[in-house]
Amino acid sequence: MNLDLESSAPLRRRPVAATSTTAHGTVEYGQSGLPPRHPLQILKRCAIVGGTCYAMHDFEVFHNLLHNPDVSHDWFKFGLATSIAVMAIKAYVELYEGKKKKKSVDYKNFKSVTHWTLLLIIASWISFHMAICPVYGFFKTWLIMVGFGYGILIQSALMIPVWGQNFISVVLMTFFLQQYK
Repeated sequence: MNLDLESSAPLRRRPVAATSTTAHGTVEYGQSGLPPRHPLQILKRCAIVGGTCYAMHDFEVFHNLLHNPDVSHDWFKFGLATSIAVMAIKAYVELYEGKKKKKSVDYKNFKSVTHWTLLLIIASWISFHMAICPVYGFFKTWLIMVGFGYGILIQSALMIPVWGQNFISVVLMTFFLQQYK
């Protein structure tokens, strides 16, 4: 009887990350076997963003954030402040250090910045959770937070180039700060 898991495990049918060399260069394929900019990948991401936005509309998240007295506005303002700090750090590292100083943007060059950014993301997650938990309860708040993080932020970051992410985040954050009083 062989107890070695590697040799007894079934083989994968397709590689997790494969590459293909074409006339235009090397193309990396994701887990689904399609390149990241393939129309089906973009359609899938748009469907996830659309479904998440519909769920946010169905839960009346935007309306409750602006008008519900049960929302803890102090916690929410702290979450907004940490989100703005994350955007500022992202802009500094990508635009100033990456573009202007031509420094490679990776973990090795920005260890402390990465740790501070993760700390700020966790702080914003906790503060937003504390802000809307009195309105929605623990489970719905968790669904809203995961839905917004995975369904909107991550999918948008995979579709939109970095310069577009910076522009859109500044415009949307400015709009939301004007609406939120």
